[in-house]
Amino acid sequence: MLRNLLKKQLHNHAIAAAPERGSFSLQIVLWTLWTLYVTAIGYINWHADFVAQRPINGLGLVIHCGVAGIIGLIVLTKIEMWLEPWRFMD
Repeated sequence: MLRNLLKKQLHNHAIAAAPERGSFSLQIVLWTLWTLYVTAIGYINWHADFVAQRPINGLGLVIHCGVAGIIGLIVLTKIEMWLEPWRFMD
């Protein structure tokens, strides 16, 4: 009897967990866009220093990329929550 109950629970859990298993293509696209975004911000800041013939401001570059990365992660999470909300349901 307990074995049958356990089988039913495992089966119900597997059916409920099935929508959570999606393709990772959305995540790959979002993470690629995020990486390109942070890289572009770094390049723009480096290029501005290079064109102005100033020494490269490493700390400023790290700060700009860090802020852009955090903002990008927030946007990435919001987009993922909008497109695949079942991944965030508890």
